[in-house]
Amino acid sequence: MKNRIKLNTTVLLMFILGLITAIQVKSFNPDNIFVTLGSIKELEYQLDMQKIEIEKMEKLILEKEQNIAKYELALNENGSIKNLMKKELEDLKASVGMKDLSGPGVVVRLKDGSRDVEFGKENDIIVHDKDVLELVSDLKAAGAEAISINGERVITTSEIKCAGPTITINKSTYGQPFVIKATGNPLHLEAAVRAPGSYAYILKEVWGIDVQTQVSDNMSIPQYNGDVYFRYIEEGD
Repeated sequence: MKNRIKLNTTVLLMFILGLITAIQVKSFNPDNIFVTLGSIKELEYQLDMQKIEIEKMEKLILEKEQNIAKYELALNENGSIKNLMKKELEDLKASVGMKDLSGPGVVVRLKDGSRDVEFGKENDIIVHDKDVLELVSDLKAAGAEAISINGERVITTSEIKCAGPTITINKSTYGQPFVIKATGNPLHLEAAVRAPGSYAYILKEVWGIDVQTQVSDNMSIPQYNGDVYFRYIEEGD
């Protein structure tokens, strides 16, 4: 009797197992693919990148359409696009530093500090090339449209290096004071060098560097007069 019950139980279990297997086989769909969370994240990232590229292309298309519209308007009104292209050339020269500019902005003068320091810490009150670079970076971030240092126009390839008590800019060497001129919104530029926590503020209040800032309604920024060399970039197709 016990053997019969055991046999019946075994048969029942095998029947249930077979039924479950049949259901699983029936419900199997070869089109369903197991996807990990990592692969989903990767697809989402690729989708976001594609969206960004599409936005860039749409912006570029809009700019080209606007340029075409300007050319068509110039042709209709003047019969030529010569003057328009000449203006675009002048704007391009101004943006890359190949043209004298003038406008409102700020003037920042830097000199070594005069406070007493401990022996061996004299560098703490000396103006270094890093200090000038940081100030130029802050002014650019604040919207400076043109910058010069001691009359040297700062462009993308400008080098600023320490040379003892002097600084070399665009291969020309200058002594102190280092005079940085920047055109743009005077309020924004002034805040970039006077606001508590700014690099210029720390130079003056913490390290004792002589930093003087003056707002100007109109000042001149000279054009870049050197040669421009590119060692690594090439003209695109």
